[in-house]
Amino acid sequence: MTAQPIGRRERKKQAVREKICQETVELIRLNGIEGTTIEDICERADIAKKTFYNYYPSRHDLLIQVCQSDLLLRTRNNVEGALLHCQGLQQGLKYIFSEMQNNMAQADRLEREMVDYLIINISNNRTQSANQLNFMNECFQALYESNKADIKPGLNIGFCSEITVGMINAMIVNWLNDESYDIKTNLDRLLNFMLDSLLENQYEECETAV
Repeated sequence: MTAQPIGRRERKKQAVREKICQETVELIRLNGIEGTTIEDICERADIAKKTFYNYYPSRHDLLIQVCQSDLLLRTRNNVEGALLHCQGLQQGLKYIFSEMQNNMAQADRLEREMVDYLIINISNNRTQSANQLNFMNECFQALYESNKADIKPGLNIGFCSEITVGMINAMIVNWLNDESYDIKTNLDRLLNFMLDSLLENQYEECETAV
């Protein structure tokens, strides 16, 4: 079935939404999340406040979308990269953890603040947090489903995905809140723990490179 072309009105709405998000990111870069107001967003995006509320119920909903777009896109890209370039679960997990380490090593203040806002608000809104965690779980489920022959008998793919996402998120929280936290070493430890726990056959101990 051929996809229907997007109408002019919908293209205009999409352009406004993208403009709002782009300007919000720039304002966060300049002023931080707490210093970014709806009034500033409207001024930079050249829209009325009423128009803003036609697209987003609140400033918080916009910030969640902006932050999720960055974090969740990276998660999806990392898993898709592993599925595309790697053979077997060990290679796939090693690839994903290496990409995470690279992202964290290169993260600037803007990225840290956006991830921090997202993690903090996981517990504040059940629907938003469920959507975020479900998205990440589905990404890892795709990885484990494609490599289920490598997984120890009796382990459920959904369970493997949940513990992976949970442990990664816990380390991200530690990284955000403790400047001395050695994220590279701890991600290497987590990777080796997961390989030891999940792989059916003997694995080669990993030390990913940043």
